[in-house]
Amino acid sequence: MQTAAAERYLDLYSRFADGMAVQTPVEVSLEELAQTLFCTTRNVKLVLRKMEEEGWVRWQPGRGRGNRSQLVFQLERDTMLLELAQRMAQRGEYKPAFELIHTHGKGSPVKDRFSEWLELHFGYRTELLDGKRHVDTLRLPVQTPITTLDPADVYYAFDAHMVRQLFDSLVQYDTSAGRMIPGLAHAWECNKEATVWQFHLRKGVYFHHGHEMTADDVIFSLERLRTGKAHSWLLRNVVAIETVGTRTIRIELAKTNRIFHRFMSSSMASVLPRELVEHDEEAYWKSPSGTGPFMAGEWNEDRFVLSVNKNYYNGRAHLDGVVIAFMPPELGASSRKCWEKLILDHDLLDANPDEELCTFEMLCKGCTLLTWNMSKQGPQQSALFRKAIDLLIDRHSMIRELGGDRMYAARSFRPDDNTPLRNIRHDPAMAKALLREAGYDGTPITLYTGSFNLRDAQWIADRCGEYGIPILVEQIDNYKKRDLIDKADTILYGIVFAQDEVCEIESYEQHGSFLKEHLHPDFRAWARDRIDLAVASKTSEERRLILGEIEERLREEAHVVFLLHKKTNASYHPGIKGITMSPLGWIDFKDVWVQSHTG
Repeated sequence: MQTAAAERYLDLYSRFADGMAVQTPVEVSLEELAQTLFCTTRNVKLVLRKMEEEGWVRWQPGRGRGNRSQLVFQLERDTMLLELAQRMAQRGEYKPAFELIHTHGKGSPVKDRFSEWLELHFGYRTELLDGKRHVDTLRLPVQTPITTLDPADVYYAFDAHMVRQLFDSLVQYDTSAGRMIPGLAHAWECNKEATVWQFHLRKGVYFHHGHEMTADDVIFSLERLRTGKAHSWLLRNVVAIETVGTRTIRIELAKTNRIFHRFMSSSMASVLPRELVEHDEEAYWKSPSGTGPFMAGEWNEDRFVLSVNKNYYNGRAHLDGVVIAFMPPELGASSRKCWEKLILDHDLLDANPDEELCTFEMLCKGCTLLTWNMSKQGPQQSALFRKAIDLLIDRHSMIRELGGDRMYAARSFRPDDNTPLRNIRHDPAMAKALLREAGYDGTPITLYTGSFNLRDAQWIADRCGEYGIPILVEQIDNYKKRDLIDKADTILYGIVFAQDEVCEIESYEQHGSFLKEHLHPDFRAWARDRIDLAVASKTSEERRLILGEIEERLREEAHVVFLLHKKTNASYHPGIKGITMSPLGWIDFKDVWVQSHTG
């Protein structure tokens, strides 16, 4: 089927045969057809001839003055539409496929039929490539676009997850074991004061474009990170970065930091190839080269393709490739991570159609929250007003009414063992008293949020509206625009901790972080001093206590409103192995494999 010709057929069908049965003659002129197809009458005749050859239409030209021509559509619209959308999806043209259905399939079941077909299209497949070798590919639909792959400027959890597929950092943090493990550095140490750290680089680690990683690449990447990047905070106390010999990196700090190696395990401190970035950075980010388990391939508005790094120093991935398909939420996708229940192997399903799927479920290490803009005049400047909003939000009702992945009420960043049992205070009477004491005069509040949290924001706006607090909800999908942060009275968003302590510190120090940007400068300065004290502590218990002081002050002074803890999950065939969730809440690709069906 020729895509252009098929789309022209659908255009003609919509214009002249909508609501009619196929095989019904329609009187039409060449001029009307030309207007519909935006072409000349001569070209219309060529188009009709091709459609007749395909068996899609019958065309009977009118003979004599005043006799109109007749056009007979022989193929039902939905059949043509579904087949064309499927062909587009098979080529990776997901957005045009949804747009086509949105344009021509209104009021028909074709959208649902296409969604059902997509569930079979996505998942794990073993395919024959060029008739020579089998390749294992995982195709996953997501609503979350990739904003950037530059580790130094990553804001979103999905971006950070994709960075982990392409790049590596000096060391890694094993969250399950709670310990540091080697990365690009095979060993490391610090002096007694933890002000001088040394990282010893592996030999034989190559970037995807074939060049061996050197100490020069590491120093370049860290120096690049130090200045003007969102995550420059990772290195704010660094005095000097230098090489010792040919394969050792020495980093000197102005202050003690006993978890600096944890800082260096952040994917935001990934190592880039100096040669390519310096040569043409704009071109580099269109197809970045790293040292990670997968290599970047085609990247457009429809999909992002990863291919396996066969020479990965830490062991080749079992998959040969991953295709991330970007599903437009406004045109048919319904969940944030559409790959839930789609981690399937279709050969295994065919062999064992009745076999029960396994489910992997994880409570995310983080929460949704509201931050109040203390740099803007408005009711939020009053702690009494902020506390009143906290008391008006009945989180347990919110969970019951909105459902989905919303699990527990939050009173802090992280869930703990008591989270399922904890009852967060909801007290409208006290809230009203606080509003009166604050002298609140009904001034509207502007709440900004992204599409994924829009229902939560509207729910809060509706409840506050019942108590005379008008909240104007504004949807934004590019949080990097600084003016949006400045304009908002409050922002509703979700935070995920890939590493507890490091990510918590990131929230207070990352340039562009909503929490940091909305806090008063005096609070930020105080928090920075507490952070310096925490990272100098000798025990995790002492660090937790000091960082807990910052969180406690946020809660007591209502600088933030902690809302909900959410879950993430995936269902998959038991024959698919190695399914694990990263701390960021996304499926790790490297260790996914299939146990072959043996009969």
